[in-house]
Amino acid sequence: MSTRERATAAALRRERPRAVARPRASDHRETILTALAGWLERTERLPVVRVLEGRKPANSHPAFFMEVPRLIVGLEGHGTFLAMEQGREITFDLAPGQVLFLAPYTWICPVPRAAYRSLGVVFRPDSTRLTIHARRAMTTDGAIPGRYLAQWRTHETLGPKGEHLLELLREPPAERLGDRTFTLLSEILLAELAALVERAPEHVRTGQAVLWQAVLDYISEHWSDPTLSRKEVARFFRRHPNHFSRFFHTHAQQNFRVYVNEIRLERSLQFLRDLRYNVTDVASLCGFSDVQYFIRCFRQRFGFTPGEYRKRHED
Repeated sequence: MSTRERATAAALRRERPRAVARPRASDHRETILTALAGWLERTERLPVVRVLEGRKPANSHPAFFMEVPRLIVGLEGHGTFLAMEQGREITFDLAPGQVLFLAPYTWICPVPRAAYRSLGVVFRPDSTRLTIHARRAMTTDGAIPGRYLAQWRTHETLGPKGEHLLELLREPPAERLGDRTFTLLSEILLAELAALVERAPEHVRTGQAVLWQAVLDYISEHWSDPTLSRKEVARFFRRHPNHFSRFFHTHAQQNFRVYVNEIRLERSLQFLRDLRYNVTDVASLCGFSDVQYFIRCFRQRFGFTPGEYRKRHED
C-alpha cells in the first residue's frame, strides 16, 4: 500500500462513526431491571401508600429519616411499617407489588412480623440509587436483620420529569380519578426508572471503594437509629468488627462514632429550628439516647449549647 493509500485509509477510519458504548450490564443492574420489569408486567395494581407527614412516630422502634423522596416496592412477603398520618400513628402492611412513597423529610419505622424483600429507590439531586433489600422478622430485642441483595447507582437522574412526578405524588388526588391518580403516577415513574437503569452509565468503583460507598449509603439511611453501632454495621456487611474499624478509619480518617455523631449534630440544626421539638426531642430524633451527651457534643462541635443556638435563630 502506498503512502497516499495508507493516509486515505487512516482518514476514513477517523471519519467512520464510532459505535455508542452500551451501559455496563452488571449482575446488580440485571437483577434490578428484572424486578422493575416484573412490577410493570403485573396486571393488578394495589393502592399506593403515601407517607407525607414529617413528624417521627413516638415509639421505641428504630425510625429512619431522609431529606429526599423515596419509593419502596414490595417484592416478596409482607413488610410491616409504622408512620404518621394526620397526627396519628398508623401501622400498615406493604404487599407484593404495592408501592410506598415517602415524601422528603419524613420518617418510617419498619416493624416486620415476617421476612420480606423490597426494592428501594432514593432520588437525590445528583444521583439515583436502587437497592433490593431482604429483611427478616423483627427480633425480641427490636433488631431487624437484613442485607442487600442488589444495589445500583448512577449519577444521572430523571430530571424535571421525575421531579414533577414526585411532586404530583405529594398532591391531593385528581377529583375524577381519586387514588387511581397515584397508581398511574407510580406506573409512569417506575417505567421511567426502568428506562434510566437500562441506559444510564453505572457509577462503578473498584476494590474496597465499592464497600465504602455501600457503608456510606447504609449510614445515610440509619444515622437516626440510636442502636446504630460499629459492630452492627460490620455484621451487616459480614466483616469482623476489628477489620471494619481499620477499614472505616482508613477511608474516613476518623473513627465510626465521631463520624456518625458529626452527621447527627449537623442534622440536629434543622430540628432545633422547628419549635415543635424541645432539646430532648431533638436529641432523640438524631439518635442520641442521652440528652446531656448530645448537649456536650453539640457544644464541643459548635461552641454553644442547643438552647443557645435556638435563641440565636429566633432572633
